[in-house]
Amino acid sequence: MVSSMGVLVLWGAMVLVMTSMVAGQAMPRQMTIAAIFDEGGDKKHELAFRHAVQSINRNRDILSGVELTAEIVYIPEGNTYQAERKTCYLLEKGVVAIFGPLSKPSSEHIKSITDSMEIPYIETRWNYRSQNVIGKAGDYAFNLHPDITTLSRAYLDLMEAYEWKTITILYQDNDSMMTLKEILDHTSTVGPMDEFRLVIKQLEHNENGYRDVLKEIYFSDSNLIVLDCEKSILDEVLKQAQQVGLISQGYYFLLTSLDAHTVNLEDYKYGGTNFTAFRLIDVDKPEVQNVIYSIVESMIDTELRMANINVPEGNLDTTTALIYDSVHAFALALNELTAVQQVRQRPLDCSGQTAWVHGNSLVNYMKMVEFIGLSGPIKFDASGLRTQYAMDLMELQMGGLTKVGTWNTLDRLGLARVEEESADGGAPHPMANKTFVICGVLNPPYTMYVESFEKLSGNGRYEGFAMDLANELSLILGFNFTFKLVDDGKYGSETSPGNWNGMLGEVHEGIADFVIADISITSSRAGAFAFTIPWLNLGISILYVQPRPAAPSLIAFLDPFTTDVYIYTMLVFVMTSLCLYVLARFSPNQWEEPPDPGDEFTNCFTMLGSFWFTLGAFLGQGSDLTCISINIRFAACFWFFFALIMIASYTANLAAFLTVETLERPIESVEDLANQNEIWYGAVVGGSTAGFFKKSENDVYMRLNEFMSGVHNSEVMLNSNMEGVEKVEESDGKYAFFMESASIQYLVERRCKLSQVGGLLDSKGYGIATQKGTPYKDLLDNAILKLLEGGTLHKLRTKWWKQKRGGGACLSAGGGGGVSPLGLSSVLGVFLVTMLGCAIATVFAIIEFLYGTSQAAKEAGVSWVEEMTCELKFIFQCHGNTKELRNRGSDSDSNKSGNSQSSHLSLDESPPYSRKKSNYSRNGSIYKNNIGMVESPYEVKSEHSHKTQNDKPDSDEGEESSKNGNPFETVDDD
Repeated sequence: MVSSMGVLVLWGAMVLVMTSMVAGQAMPRQMTIAAIFDEGGDKKHELAFRHAVQSINRNRDILSGVELTAEIVYIPEGNTYQAERKTCYLLEKGVVAIFGPLSKPSSEHIKSITDSMEIPYIETRWNYRSQNVIGKAGDYAFNLHPDITTLSRAYLDLMEAYEWKTITILYQDNDSMMTLKEILDHTSTVGPMDEFRLVIKQLEHNENGYRDVLKEIYFSDSNLIVLDCEKSILDEVLKQAQQVGLISQGYYFLLTSLDAHTVNLEDYKYGGTNFTAFRLIDVDKPEVQNVIYSIVESMIDTELRMANINVPEGNLDTTTALIYDSVHAFALALNELTAVQQVRQRPLDCSGQTAWVHGNSLVNYMKMVEFIGLSGPIKFDASGLRTQYAMDLMELQMGGLTKVGTWNTLDRLGLARVEEESADGGAPHPMANKTFVICGVLNPPYTMYVESFEKLSGNGRYEGFAMDLANELSLILGFNFTFKLVDDGKYGSETSPGNWNGMLGEVHEGIADFVIADISITSSRAGAFAFTIPWLNLGISILYVQPRPAAPSLIAFLDPFTTDVYIYTMLVFVMTSLCLYVLARFSPNQWEEPPDPGDEFTNCFTMLGSFWFTLGAFLGQGSDLTCISINIRFAACFWFFFALIMIASYTANLAAFLTVETLERPIESVEDLANQNEIWYGAVVGGSTAGFFKKSENDVYMRLNEFMSGVHNSEVMLNSNMEGVEKVEESDGKYAFFMESASIQYLVERRCKLSQVGGLLDSKGYGIATQKGTPYKDLLDNAILKLLEGGTLHKLRTKWWKQKRGGGACLSAGGGGGVSPLGLSSVLGVFLVTMLGCAIATVFAIIEFLYGTSQAAKEAGVSWVEEMTCELKFIFQCHGNTKELRNRGSDSDSNKSGNSQSSHLSLDESPPYSRKKSNYSRNGSIYKNNIGMVESPYEVKSEHSHKTQNDKPDSDEGEESSKNGNPFETVDDD
């Protein structure tokens, strides 16, 4: 039996190991990358780093089989001691790359540590050294910031193209002069007849700010100014330059900061000054807009908790974009390395005695990385520098900084100037001071009537997301509007070639100028009308009821531990029982001395007795076995400790499992919905959602469309979204409804029975529709982009989805605490187990009864039926604890009363069916009677032990000789 148990445990262990190996292969490996930021720095940098890590983990095409974990620490700016401590702390955690801070002293110190550890070190700050110095300083450092030597070449190309001759350079400090190295070197090639001349002045700050040095330039003859300073002081310098008269007609400024596009230059575009700058980030690219939106959204959500966060106004600064790109560059290199090596992270010690074995290979792959990031094409040279990149040439015009050319390391400068007419000399703003008619449709939360007891008129009658959007656009573009509801209540579809109904029909006929409503941009609509960029992105999703609590399992009491814990507990139980049995037989002290010299030594720890002892101790009930020897007591103590911990852990976990509800989700995706037949589903008949399924070539969507257009079409396809919502609630889990995700998110905030299931089936957006050929689309696009980048649209969505008109009702309704009392269904399994145990005990009792009566009948010389009948009569009397005993062949049965309450049997009389007292038993112990008759391996029997029981009364002299003697002493026959 024990060997069979061992085989089963071995097989179970093998299955567990194989399962763990399979699970380990399926789960991605965790690798940690760290970023060190300066305290008090820009919060957008941390958000960009985290967002890049999340983006890589979501997109397995970038980095497959590995999941990155972000570790972020902060250090005081310029504090090299703290920089070293934090770096060593990160290395001890086993990070595989470190992204450095912007401060120069800290970055240099960290780089020296990572070089010795062979850990990739990625920088995004301006490097103030030449390419050769960087290459010699460390082979494991990379810098995504454009190399300063090539960057200064771009400035020189611009000066040569604009034919600047006498130039004044205003620089911030000595380090920033490295940015202008090519311009300074150019003076050595100027001939004596050339007119090229440089005037160099440092921006010195005193009690007057920077005005003193700016006045010197104003009184000089130079009007071509290169302003070389960081973004942090650029706005202050420009304001003071305007105060001293430098920003006026005839002056030209070249701003060397790559973040000039993030500075507000609105106040300087009317003075006639030409501002030129380079921009590394193309904010018009969709991927850049998505990152801007994600970062702004995160900052707005954080702003609700921290009032000191400043939300960016529309543009992505260069450092934030470089941090985002640097994480992607590292991920691409790591993906290439993991394809050929088994990369493992390991803790490192700053002592420098050990290094990361994969560091050199990873650095080589990073030097081969090439991709298009937020900051354009990214490629490193052999020194880890970014010497090949592209930039946009920007000039300040009436619409703001406008792209007028490009520059890259291969083609150099390319101009494509597009001049704008001035506000006073050209055509007036096409939307300024005009009044437009905006058409909408009643549909919460986009357009609703204002709830008021007063009679309202005009635009004051309506509120909602669409109304707030129209107000924001009017403030940016300077127009007035009148809002009206569509007459027929429809969105708009083509009834016949060239004829449209609904809101689009009113725009087509000139009744309204714009449509601002939840109207999707489709190919047919876009072919007849001009749509702006989407102001809200969404897709089709599934509306379904909330998950319901699953029915409690009958074996819920087994949930606190996993199967392997139960298996190992059983294994420990068996091993401990066997250990107690073996140890008891080893110990001389565990063998108990008999009361009579003629009896044998006994040991209560038999095989079954050992198992009974461990089981009783584990269940906290104890047993009547006595631990005499020290080794048994030690083993028992540690078994008691094991039982205490296991029972306490089980009890604590059981309380949690019984009180926490498990939710039942019949469907979790559109695939689940298509692969079942119990839950019906539908959409609005004739709507864009139904059209999506009809046109789709996806197998799953085709099966869904086949059902919705089949025999149940009239039952599942409904006339409106509200009918679908009501049908989902009334069907109680038997119907699901396809509708747009934005509407679902609005509903689940207010109708607590509903929930959204799965992700988006497609991607589309709501746009503003206007007639084709009008000049309004570009202006509206620009205004929507400003609202998107500034976070205004996100705030409006939070307002109308989660706050106004009952928003957050379900969140507050589900926020109550308390624990519900357990019902019978939660503990029914315990009752059933108890009843099962009683049933098993009954079966054993019947078997014991049948066997016992059979043996007793043979000894008494009566039939089996007669013996069973006699015993059953006594059993069913249900009173008395003693009974008469029948001795075989004797009529001298005891006349003792059957009603006596004595709880023991006479030791001189034998109970029925073999319940006779053993010659070796003492005190009638059940373990010594039935189990404990074990011959001591230490005993040497005397002659008295070989005599029969009938001879014992005549052997008084022998008893006297062995009484109180040593049980292990040999008694001499003489």
